[in-house]
Amino acid sequence: MDFVLFLKAIAIGFAIAAPVGPVAMLCIQRSLKSGWWPGFFTGMGAAAADTFYAAIAVCGLAAAMTALLDKSTWIQPVCGIILIVIGTYIFCEKPAQKSSEKQVMKVHHLAGSWFSAFIITLFNPATVLAFMAIFGGIKMADATVDPMSGFTTIIGVFVGAAVWWTGLTTVAAVFRRQIQPGTLQAINRLMGFVISGFGVFITVDWVIPLR
Repeated sequence: MDFVLFLKAIAIGFAIAAPVGPVAMLCIQRSLKSGWWPGFFTGMGAAAADTFYAAIAVCGLAAAMTALLDKSTWIQPVCGIILIVIGTYIFCEKPAQKSSEKQVMKVHHLAGSWFSAFIITLFNPATVLAFMAIFGGIKMADATVDPMSGFTTIIGVFVGAAVWWTGLTTVAAVFRRQIQPGTLQAINRLMGFVISGFGVFITVDWVIPLR
């Protein structure tokens, strides 16, 4: 196993899962209301959706992405700009309000918690754009030229997302209602800054190659 690739994939999974939005609020709400397990299964549903997109990128689009990136020099800066836009949006975004939470809080058993988070994440345009930007911007397709490296990438993305959701669930379950909206806003701003910085790095690397 390529350990460096595995760590890079973990970082990708963590970065995509970390922004605080409707699913994160749902995970926290379920943890606060029903305990650790409902929140955990909610997070695992989101992690499964992230892994699904990683599998599509690695197994279904890797060859096409490689050919396109080799022939189109404009894709890397565009991917960087997309990341900057997403990061800026996350930085400025306010945590979801309770009114939006009630629309998805209809099931409380573990399977329902998993499935609802999976669907919400799967059809979130920001998830698709983030994967397109990250996998294209850092040319992950070039690093997944064989089945083993592809498998390593997919597992790494899942581990990174799972680490975030497990940590978020644990914090919410331990501190219960001590978590304030201001804390969530601070997380939004931190993750937005990190993702925007990732986009700046990709764009600068295209203008002034760092390799």
